Amino acid sequence: MSFRIPRWGIMLATAALVLLYVAPPAAAAALTLSTRYPGIVVKPGEQLTLTLNLSGGAGVADLAVVELPEGWEQPTFRGSGYPVNQVYVAPDSSETVTLNLPVPERAAEGTYRVVLAASSGGEVARLPLSITVAATATGRASMKTDFPSIQAQAGTTYTFTVNLRNEGDMDEMFALTATPPQGWEVTFNVSGKQVGTIPVEANSSQSISVSVKVPEELEAGTYTVPVYARSGSAEASLDLELEVLGKYGLQVTTPDGRLSFDAVAGRKNGVTLEVKNTGTSPVTNINFSSTLPPNWSATFSPESIDSLAPGESRQVTVEVTPNSKALAGDYLLTLRARSGDSRAVDSADFRVAVQTPTLWGLAGIGVLAAVGGGLYWVFRTFGRR
Repeated sequence: MSFRIPRWGIMLATAALVLLYVAPPAAAAALTLSTRYPGIVVKPGEQLTLTLNLSGGAGVADLAVVELPEGWEQPTFRGSGYPVNQVYVAPDSSETVTLNLPVPERAAEGTYRVVLAASSGGEVARLPLSITVAATATGRASMKTDFPSIQAQAGTTYTFTVNLRNEGDMDEMFALTATPPQGWEVTFNVSGKQVGTIPVEANSSQSISVSVKVPEELEAGTYTVPVYARSGSAEASLDLELEVLGKYGLQVTTPDGRLSFDAVAGRKNGVTLEVKNTGTSPVTNINFSSTLPPNWSATFSPESIDSLAPGESRQVTVEVTPNSKALAGDYLLTLRARSGDSRAVDSADFRVAVQTPTLWGLAGIGVLAAVGGGLYWVFRTFGRR
């Protein structure tokens, strides 16, 4: 069986193939620069903070202020707490940047125009802002802290004291949120109670304790935790920065895990320690010490360890000498390791079973034999009289 394709069908198929071949690829998303609040009302002398969103135009984009009212201070772009003038935008992604714009104290009431620009690969995106200066402006808030950047250690919780100020003329109920890195925990506390919202009266401030829990297993580096306070008409944000130095930890044990040994009074008795770095950062200048019963002594070899990398362990020999007059029995002693900066400390308690020297035992037997012999002579000599 055979059939013929009509000539018009062949022509349509050929045209479709040609269109597919010559059709240009889909255009990449255009570079855009935007903000949720392009028009905003502020008071003279206020520090205006806006979150900018940059998307499209994959690559590095340059940031600039292309139009600014005369006499106004140059605003700054900030990312992760640092001043920036460029932003890298990954394909099919977006990035946020914070604009800090100080409004002059003597700015006259009125509406001012500020124009921002982002450029990448010859493409320019502009964002005009309408800034209205009014002495009676409402719906403004700010968040500040005396120490926005601190050094931290993995596995530890740190608390920032943050001042939330309602700069408007109306009482506001603020919702408190945060966007920490994955695995981090952030809680807000007021007067010792955990809260998610907080009322702040007009032109008043409220102190908030922001607790940030750093994960246990975390590489050293600088991390930013943005926190927000939002009401129906105002929003404030603050970047808390933690320079994580890593987790410091030491473990003192023995190669076989036994924390007991036998010793002879008055003699040196050796025990081997295993000192391990259980943290995520190097531990340096490790020194050793001991807590012993009276008139005991302990010496360490080596006397110190210069450095232990994370996960590294080293063996240390300890010679323990009990008091020469110690009675036979069990004694407790503590052997300790401490880093030079005291960030890493650990200790192990050992049970020591002390025995008296063999010489003393023979001497005791000799004394008993002499006493027994003397008694035998006395009874033999005088017993028949």
